[in-house]
Amino acid sequence: MAKAYISIDPGIKGSFCLYCPEENIIEFIPTTLKPLYIYLWIKDIQAKYDLRVILIEDVHSIFGTSAKSNFNFGFNTGLITGLSQATGVSVDKVSPKVWQKQLGVKSKGKAIKKEVAEIVERLHPTVEIRGPRGGLLDGLSDSLGIAIYAYHKYKF
Repeated sequence: MAKAYISIDPGIKGSFCLYCPEENIIEFIPTTLKPLYIYLWIKDIQAKYDLRVILIEDVHSIFGTSAKSNFNFGFNTGLITGLSQATGVSVDKVSPKVWQKQLGVKSKGKAIKKEVAEIVERLHPTVEIRGPRGGLLDGLSDSLGIAIYAYHKYKF
């Protein structure tokens, strides 16, 4: 059974990423889907692959945003964490700085997203992380970057 990894960028417009390098499979689903669908998606992956870990980006409230936005962000992160844990798969968290360093990101501030996208496109040139006009689709490049980190950390 091929090893697989699920990673999650838990932002408001975040994404789950299934990463199975042995079979060259990369699949994304948005974090905004109904919780039951997400749970069933993970359970289906468990049945098909040796799912090593669900790795969630360990992010916190964003300074300067409204209390409502921070509450919604925290609620979504908690919901995603709970769903992941309910599957019985090992769940872990990783800070953005840790996975970005492993990926080789050197940028600071807003340039980080662009550099992450360039790196994952270089590693996986067929993956579609951009929309029809060339803009980055929210959550995809980060969730794939986290998945690549998960592969290197949990492959044994």
